[in-house]
Amino acid sequence: MKEVKIYTIVSDQLSPPITGESFCTDMVRHSDYADLEEKCAALAAENAYLLNGAARELNTSWMFHKTMLGAQAALVCLSHGYQAAAREWLEGTTDEAGAEIPDDISVGELHEWFDRQMVSNDGKSGFLTRSEAEEAIRKACPATDAFLAEVRAQAHKEGAHFVANRMLAAWDAGFIDDTAKNAAGIARMILTSTEFMAEAPEGDFDRSFADGVLNNIAAQLRKGAAQ
Repeated sequence: MKEVKIYTIVSDQLSPPITGESFCTDMVRHSDYADLEEKCAALAAENAYLLNGAARELNTSWMFHKTMLGAQAALVCLSHGYQAAAREWLEGTTDEAGAEIPDDISVGELHEWFDRQMVSNDGKSGFLTRSEAEEAIRKACPATDAFLAEVRAQAHKEGAHFVANRMLAAWDAGFIDDTAKNAAGIARMILTSTEFMAEAPEGDFDRSFADGVLNNIAAQLRKGAAQ
């Protein structure tokens, strides 16, 4: 994430000067302020879109739940031979359906009608998977996606700084029995890893590789102790 530098200036040296306030005033560059203002405006617009989408999905989830309950009740009715009751349950689940079925439709035309209704917002037919839905949201909200990517990148860098600090603190306290040269080399390797994080795949931030190596080391140590 781009760091906005804050400058401290003597208040009466500003143009126009600021009087009656503190001796010094914190300032930022206008270009930095304008950039942040533009990002905030884009994020606000996209979050309004996301809020509307979240409300729509909650409503859809409720209707889906209602439909499943009604279908289960209808199946029970059919299993006992109560076709009229089953019809009532099924009709109750379609009260708030987003698509109207034609009154004169035939049984043979139902499949075609169903396929026409199963269309997502981008015009594609069929079921929309979770990964496809996430990708569609990212494309619709580029500012939010870019902002979250900046947050993740900054968190990754701070994590590397934290690890280097903890490792050197442990070495300085005598908990790591190694030379100063080796300790410094490992710390530098951790710190310089931030230079490659931007292009690294998500799997590189998973601990599964480290756990696998540690398990192999533990197995070797157990094998050595048993000999």
